[in-house]
Amino acid sequence: MANLQAELRPIRVRTTWVTYLLMGAYGAWVYAFGATRASLTDEQGISLTAAGLYGTAVALGLVVMAGLNARVAGKLGRGASMRLGSCVVIAGILVITSGLPFAVTLLGAFIAACGGALAVSGVSAFVSAQQGLAAPAALSEASALAAIGSFVGPVVAGVGVAIGWGWRPALWAVALCFLLVEILRGRNVHEYDGQGETRELPSKVRDLPKLFWWTAFVMLPAAGIEYCLALWSTDYLKERGGLDGGAEQAALVSIVIGLLIGRVVGSRLAERMNPERLLTGAFALSGLAFLVVWSIPNIWIMLLFLVITGCGVGLHWPLAIGRSIRSAPQFADRAAGTGLMAAGIAVMIAPFALGAMADGFGLQWAFLIVPALALLGVVLVMYRPVPMMVSSTSE
Repeated sequence: MANLQAELRPIRVRTTWVTYLLMGAYGAWVYAFGATRASLTDEQGISLTAAGLYGTAVALGLVVMAGLNARVAGKLGRGASMRLGSCVVIAGILVITSGLPFAVTLLGAFIAACGGALAVSGVSAFVSAQQGLAAPAALSEASALAAIGSFVGPVVAGVGVAIGWGWRPALWAVALCFLLVEILRGRNVHEYDGQGETRELPSKVRDLPKLFWWTAFVMLPAAGIEYCLALWSTDYLKERGGLDGGAEQAALVSIVIGLLIGRVVGSRLAERMNPERLLTGAFALSGLAFLVVWSIPNIWIMLLFLVITGCGVGLHWPLAIGRSIRSAPQFADRAAGTGLMAAGIAVMIAPFALGAMADGFGLQWAFLIVPALALLGVVLVMYRPVPMMVSSTSE
């Protein structure tokens, strides 16, 4: 028992910390862009419909590059692939902040998302390969760094606007973070390639085992819930909770605090619990907590239970992507990229579906998609659990 607990405890060496910091930079990018997008669209004078295309561009970038991740990692090596991802994010940020017309900045969002997909897929595959049985706990730790970045990014954006510097310095600061991570990584990027597993990739996605595809389905509620909350909770707080000024900040801070708590505490729980049970509990917690948000129109109760909802949501991604890689350990990069592709599809579909249902039935009833997705996650995990160790020939 003591030996098993030791194997479930992450090792933290220099390569681990550099990889964690890359996740922190990625979290800062996603939420800093979310916090500055309104200022960008105001500057451009575009419609809300056109502004919504930024979210589509980000989701499309995730899907496209996640599909190419295994090929890139197989050709360059995992360390060089992560470095390329950082460079592409920086390039995308420079395009977004260039002051050029809307179509060009839209392309910049797509480019940055492509780089983010390379970075996150590389982090997921590297951590899983390095940590073994401790991968669920380590991925939760990496995601905790992403949550910290998610909190810092909007704060820096708000401070920049408040002191008169505008919205661009926040994104430039994120670009600097990616640059610093790559300086810390150093020249020897091949130490992130593992034991050569990035060279032994399936030629086609269909070569992944059948068990993997069940885990890919779980990525849909895992990503769908988070992005529905990130994109629509502001509107819900305004309509249902009567919160006018500060709704955007209140919703964002509540969810991010929950994400951080969930990932920090979850990383410790993952050292002691079966990750399948932990993910089932996380889906159940997020669904039940949001039902309280949905049913009680008191703003303080809503904010509190948004934090609790975020605690559950914080474990969805690291545990879901970890089990996808665990289901196909010999194809870690392919599994990481394809799992991220499934998440990108969910990002494109779930928030749009919520908006469409809101037009037809009202925002409150539309938000039942969140507990419905949570229930779907519980059912899928319980129906096809992934063992702690999977044979390379697992179907």
